[in-house]
Amino acid sequence: MASAAVTVSCATGSTTATTGTDGKFSVSITGGALPCVLTATSSDKSLELHSLIPGTSSGSASATANITPLSELLIAKYAGTDPKAFVTGFTATTAIKASDITTAQTALLNTLKTAGVDTSKAADILAGTIVAGSKTDYDGVLEQLKTTLTNAGATLTDLSSAVQNSSKSSDTTTGATLATLLAPAASDCPGLKTGKLRVVNFNTTDPAQASYQVSVDAAALTATVGSTQYVLSKNAACDYTAKAPGATDTRVLVSRSGMAVLLQTGGVSGVAIPDQQLDIASLAGSYNRVNFSKGFDTFIGDFGVTKFRAGGYNGPADGSDNGIYNCPSGYGACTADTQKKGTLKANTAGGFDYVEPTGVTSTRGFAFRSAAGRTFILGWDPSSGAVSVLTSQDKLPLPAVGKASSFWQFTVKPATGVSAVTEDANTVTKVDATAGAVTRQYSATTNDGHFDTLAFNPVDATSLSFAGARYRDPKLCTDSLGAAYTKCSSAIQLPFEGIVVTVSTVNTNRFMSVSIDKP
Repeated sequence: MASAAVTVSCATGSTTATTGTDGKFSVSITGGALPCVLTATSSDKSLELHSLIPGTSSGSASATANITPLSELLIAKYAGTDPKAFVTGFTATTAIKASDITTAQTALLNTLKTAGVDTSKAADILAGTIVAGSKTDYDGVLEQLKTTLTNAGATLTDLSSAVQNSSKSSDTTTGATLATLLAPAASDCPGLKTGKLRVVNFNTTDPAQASYQVSVDAAALTATVGSTQYVLSKNAACDYTAKAPGATDTRVLVSRSGMAVLLQTGGVSGVAIPDQQLDIASLAGSYNRVNFSKGFDTFIGDFGVTKFRAGGYNGPADGSDNGIYNCPSGYGACTADTQKKGTLKANTAGGFDYVEPTGVTSTRGFAFRSAAGRTFILGWDPSSGAVSVLTSQDKLPLPAVGKASSFWQFTVKPATGVSAVTEDANTVTKVDATAGAVTRQYSATTNDGHFDTLAFNPVDATSLSFAGARYRDPKLCTDSLGAAYTKCSSAIQLPFEGIVVTVSTVNTNRFMSVSIDKP
C-alpha cells in the first residue's frame, strides 16, 4: 500500500512511519527489543493490515516485516483470534516464538494450497522479497489471492475469520473449510459455488441410495449427477430450477453458506451441503439436536442436547454418558439420557455412519463446517424416514434493532406432509441484551404483522443450555396492535448460516419448518 500509515509496537519501544509509493517503509527504534507487532492503514482508511516480528533480540538487531494479506492470515492462524485484537492486546510481556510462527506459517500455506491458492512463491510470509506491482513471485501470490476472493464473492475478513476459527482444527478440516469459502461463486448468489455438493436423498428407502454427489459449475449454471447434466434456470437470486431431459424439475433454494434445499412436486427431495471431507475428531463438542419423523419417539422427542467425543462416541469428553438430554415432554422438561450410545464412523462413500452399540448402522450422516467455525450435521435414516439436524453450541450474537430478513419457508407435518414454499419477512424491533431476547415484527404484506420474541442462547428452567439455538415462547407473541396472539407455536430454532430449522416443542402440535434467507 502506498502512503499507508504504519505503527510499530515492540516489547521495548514503538514508532510510526509512512510507506512510500512502492509500499516500502523503514523505522529505527533506539533500545528496541523484539517481538513486535505492526499495523498498516491505507491512506483512505478503507484497509487495515497487521503483521509481526517474532523473537527476543534487542540492541542493534534488524528485522524485516511484510504487512500483507498473508501476514494478516498468519496472525489469525497463529493466534486463533482476530488479528486486530491480537495486535491491540500486545504488551511488553507478550511472547512470540519464531518456532511457533514457522509452524503456523507451514500450516497456513498448506491449507491455502489445498484450497486452490498456489503459495509456493511466498514461502516466507514475513520476510520474503516483494516487488510491488510485478505480479510475480510473492506479489503474484497476493494477486492470485485477491482474484480468488473476488471470484468467490468473499472478502479478506471472511478468509481471516475462517482461518482463525479453524486454527485448532486438523489440516484436513481446515483445508475443506477454506476450499468451500474460496470456491468460485455465481455472480448473483455467493452461496452457489463451483465444486461438489453432497445431496442427502429423501426420495429413497434404500440406505445405499441415501446420498449422492453433484458437481456444480457456478459460472455455467449447471449441475451434473452421474452422466446427467442439469441446467440451473434462474427464478430469482439464489432461487433456481434444475432441468434436464427426462428428469423431474427440481427447485433449488441456496443459502449463503452454500447449503441448499431441493424441492419437487411431491415435496422435499433432498438437502445439499458442500461435500467436505471432515475428520471425525473435528466433530467433537456439544450440539443442539432436532429431529423429525412421522411417528413420535416418546424417548428422545423432537429436540434435545447431545455431545460427541474426538473418537466419535456419542458422549462427553470426560468419558461418562452424562450431559445428553432428550425433551419429549417439551421445553423446560428435558430428561438426562445416560444409556450407552452409538459412535460416528467414517464411511468410504462419504460422510459417516452412526453405529449403535449393537453394531447396527442406524443413520447416515454428513457434516459441514462453515467459515464461521460452526458445524452442521445432517442425519438421515432412509428406512424410517427420520431426519436429524445437529448444530454446534456456539453462542449466537444478538442482531441489531432494524435488521430486516426476508426468506423462503416450508413446513412438514406428520399428517399433511410438506407445505408449499412461501415467502415471508420480519424486522427486529427490540433487543434486550441483558435477557438475550429479540422481538421481531412480521410483514403485514406477506403475513399479518404480528410480533414474536425469541430467547437467544436460552437456558431453560432446569439450567439446561441451548447455546446456539433460539426459543420462542408463544405467550410473548402479540398481534400488530399488541393484543394476545394465539397463532404462535412454542418452538426451538436452529439457525445456521442462512438456514433455520425449527421444530415444535409440544408433541400434540408437531411440525418441522425450514427457512432459507434470501440474499
